[in-house]
Amino acid sequence: MNRPQPEPAEGRPLDAEAIVADARAILAKEIAGMEALAAALDGSLAVALALIEARVTAAADGRRGRLVVTGVGKSGHIGAKLASTFASTGTPSFYLHAAEAAHGDLGMIQPGDAVLAISRSGDSRELYAVLDYCRSADIPLIAVTAKPESPLGKAATVVLRLPEVEEVCPIRLAPTTSTLITLALGDVLAVQLMERRSFAEADFAAYHPGGRLGRGLSTIRRYIDEHGAETPSIPPDAEMATVIGAVASGRKGCVVVLDPSGGALLGIITEGDLRRAYAPEMFSKRASDVMTKRPVTLPSSALVRDAVAVMTERRIANIVVVDDGRVVEILDTKDLMQRGYL
Repeated sequence: MNRPQPEPAEGRPLDAEAIVADARAILAKEIAGMEALAAALDGSLAVALALIEARVTAAADGRRGRLVVTGVGKSGHIGAKLASTFASTGTPSFYLHAAEAAHGDLGMIQPGDAVLAISRSGDSRELYAVLDYCRSADIPLIAVTAKPESPLGKAATVVLRLPEVEEVCPIRLAPTTSTLITLALGDVLAVQLMERRSFAEADFAAYHPGGRLGRGLSTIRRYIDEHGAETPSIPPDAEMATVIGAVASGRKGCVVVLDPSGGALLGIITEGDLRRAYAPEMFSKRASDVMTKRPVTLPSSALVRDAVAVMTERRIANIVVVDDGRVVEILDTKDLMQRGYL
């Protein structure tokens, strides 16, 4: 299908090769900025990590401080993203707009919190109220700035220095390379805090219950609580007519075989088992004759993602969920797909 070509700006023809070459040159300059950031890192990073950990670790009374991220302009936008990253990876955090702080929102900063203030120049006047408040309330302040001798740098408990980098915009003024390295430095902090607290996938799932990512990282128990239904089951001596009826009515393409005396799982009969058992003498058999013994099982504490991985690896359509020796559910690939887990 032919797509309409964009009109060239100011009558200039579009040269695809030149555009791609220019894009690569821009990225090369931003990569150089990242390399400058890596070279500029020093021991202040460890000090900042220790300060954040000391504030957000639960105290004896069970209360935890928060990491309050603040800034204005492009630095503020980066700060808002970083606050979200911190919060979603186990570090309690929120973003405070520096201009709003001077009009009452300073009250959002509480004793026990730490403040991460972002300003490349370190001289954004909107930050002054935050600096004064942190000083008077004895709130530790982490500065992210390229100017350690600026008002922000001088007020800070610790300075994470940004290197001087050249912005990649044509007029060298719009924050581009500088915002990239600021974001990267914040990501470094977030990732190292995750590593130090051994933040696991189960923790990530707890903070991300929505969307396909969250569904895949949710536990099978959560899935059962939301979508669980009565599990089709039969005794081992069930006749084949009963077996076929149970498989058809259960809508999972299978039925579990349970010990009638204690409810223990003895096996599973799938549509595939029935096809393989098809023969003239089939209806003279019982459930125990055609069932698959020792079916694949998982506890409800496992992640849905793990169940999907097992199904894919083993090329099976069902997994039996068993807790304390008792069947609680049958996971089915069709159901998982229809509900957005696959």
